[in-house]
Amino acid sequence: MATNNKHIPTVRYRMTDDWSGPIKNLMHTMALVGSGEGVAHLQRLQFAMDTNAKKVIHDAGVATQGKAREIERANVGGKKSGYVPTGNLMRSIEAHDRSGGMQTEIAPQAMSKKDYEYGQAVEFGTKKMAAEPFMKPAGDAIGNSLNETARKALKQASEEA
Repeated sequence: MATNNKHIPTVRYRMTDDWSGPIKNLMHTMALVGSGEGVAHLQRLQFAMDTNAKKVIHDAGVATQGKAREIERANVGGKKSGYVPTGNLMRSIEAHDRSGGMQTEIAPQAMSKKDYEYGQAVEFGTKKMAAEPFMKPAGDAIGNSLNETARKALKQASEEA
């Protein structure tokens, strides 16, 4: 898989679960004092936080995949670079969720006939071809609002639980 190569242009989003430990500690305390209702509320909170966090990360991956494909289709190839787009690179850009949904990676998987991952040549350029970035601009476009989106989603989870 192309994402195993550190030179492949890859966008990664990850959310760190900083809420589970405190919630579990509080659930333990609530159970010790016999508050079944409190434990149930905290279980709902834990589930809502996990669900919303994973949705934010997944949605960011899908949005970045779409944006990278849009940029690649509109801006890459046909210029001085000599790269002639066939659609293979655009179609090969995929998002994959990892770490139980708390991380996503978006990268092109396209291979040349000689087993060369040409997403890196297009993104970064070569001696003979100017760079025509499509992954970084897509990651920047989606990533710029990701912290605020995550904050709102986690706040919503806490209010709904």
